[in-house]
Amino acid sequence: MREWLEADPRRAGAYARALAADVYLSRAAALGAGFDPRKLSTRPAMGRRRVITAGGGLLAASLVASAGLGLSSWRSRIVTPKGDVRRVSLPEGSAVTLNTATAVRPDLGDQLRRVDLIRGEALFDVAKDHRRPFIVFAGGVRVRAVGTSFSVRVKEDREVEVQVREGVVEVWRRSDASPVRLTAGGVALAPRQGPISHDHRPIESVERAMAWREGRIDLAGMSLAEAAAEFRRYSDRAIVTDDETVARMTVAGVYSISDPEGFARAAALSLGLEAVVTPSEIELRRSELS
Repeated sequence: MREWLEADPRRAGAYARALAADVYLSRAAALGAGFDPRKLSTRPAMGRRRVITAGGGLLAASLVASAGLGLSSWRSRIVTPKGDVRRVSLPEGSAVTLNTATAVRPDLGDQLRRVDLIRGEALFDVAKDHRRPFIVFAGGVRVRAVGTSFSVRVKEDREVEVQVREGVVEVWRRSDASPVRLTAGGVALAPRQGPISHDHRPIESVERAMAWREGRIDLAGMSLAEAAAEFRRYSDRAIVTDDETVARMTVAGVYSISDPEGFARAAALSLGLEAVVTPSEIELRRSELS
């Protein structure tokens, strides 16, 4: 395989696309019910990267598929810079899509497929393998795939959020008596301290929350301050306001993560505000005519 790939650089891209396509064909129930996640050992969590809240971004997201040539090459970090989205095909058939400013470290052993989410957010499409559990470690939280597609996000305050697109996952800490079991549409929140909470949402809501995979943000029901914080994840250019009333105004719609100025102008138009654009920031304030 290596000789075939090295013979023509274009073959690496073709191989990556083939692996990515295979992920969708092979997703199914991955693990047996007899597996006990509490017996797993843990390792110290790696460092984190601070994500500053409130603002907007201009950098476009790029979607990249990468192919692996062997298990030994998948024991180092995979990282996306701020503003990028990257899809990586793992050699055992699964795929990981990394959101902006995200770092993961896969460790694909003979008995356990482990991925450490060091920071950020990632979507995992897990290939079937009854012999080797697939578990994401995010701080002190573990997320075990049972043939599924799910996302895990480590927030700025170290709260871990899990959302399930399809299949079943189990979420737990080492000290928990039993894991929280989620099906498609399930969402779990694990604060830095305190018990894991969970609820169930329409699958459409979960899909909208993962619009970042296609370079979009669904802002339905968010305040302007929350929308600004989402854009800030993708760029250092800030959307700001000094007016608390303006910050609490509710917005809606789906926008490109690379177009905060377009969002700010649309929000200003719909809410009767004024958007003042400078090279470093976009200020939303009450219109002098209102």
